[in-house]
Amino acid sequence: MGSVRTAGARVGAVLAVSAVSLVSLVSLVAAPAAGATATAARAPLEPVSPGTHPAPLVAGGVDTTQSSLNWAGYATTGATYADVTGSWTQPAASCPSGHSALAAFWVGLDGYSASDPSVEQIGTDSDCLGKGRPSYYAWFEMYPSPSVVVPASHPVAPGDTLSASVAVYGSGYLLVLVDAGKWTYATVQTPSSRPQDASAEWIAEAPTACRGASCSVAKLADFGAVGFAGAEADGSPVSSFANIRIDMANRSGTKPKATTSALSPSGSEFAVSWRHA
Repeated sequence: MGSVRTAGARVGAVLAVSAVSLVSLVSLVAAPAAGATATAARAPLEPVSPGTHPAPLVAGGVDTTQSSLNWAGYATTGATYADVTGSWTQPAASCPSGHSALAAFWVGLDGYSASDPSVEQIGTDSDCLGKGRPSYYAWFEMYPSPSVVVPASHPVAPGDTLSASVAVYGSGYLLVLVDAGKWTYATVQTPSSRPQDASAEWIAEAPTACRGASCSVAKLADFGAVGFAGAEADGSPVSSFANIRIDMANRSGTKPKATTSALSPSGSEFAVSWRHA
């Protein structure tokens, strides 16, 4: 694991798109953020077929592809990670009247392996709530704790450029989200038990929605496509690690829901395209 000082320097690079320094930021996040609990969870990867996580690859090896019910994007494994960073442009959701669907975009640590059930993550949503009008907002989550919606004083709109980071910070995590030219949001969160820090992710997700004790993967909102850039873990691009390209599909694996492109030559850029709800 990299040092807190080194991870802090990389978080500082994310903050370079705003007017907030790392020193002043830490002074703002001494206490956990307050906000409304979200009604959906951004959960660990759920394979199309249980038990089908690929075996870890050698660092820098050719990526393999994983099919998932809820994730599309990239995950890296084979290290103990201190931080993850990335950026994306908030996509617009296409919302037919009466159609409810969700789409989340985030960076985070943990949650790829079946033996690693926590996820430390921060991101945004482009949702359809059944009235033909899309809903856009930011959130963070320390799964399995509930998602927390970032206050409405930090609005998100299609076309906004979001930069996010999750970094080990002492016994907890520093989660930062910057909406370029608009706002910076940060929170320090300390989980009740220490996560493994065993994977890093850059993900478009169909969140898990619950009614009482009954939970299932929600329909995926039509977001068109979203491009991730600056996708790095511990200061190195995705391609530097054992990396897994993840496509989203239905339970049988016969109908793609979202597909992920190959990495760019830089090893830190890719796109996820919506295919089906």
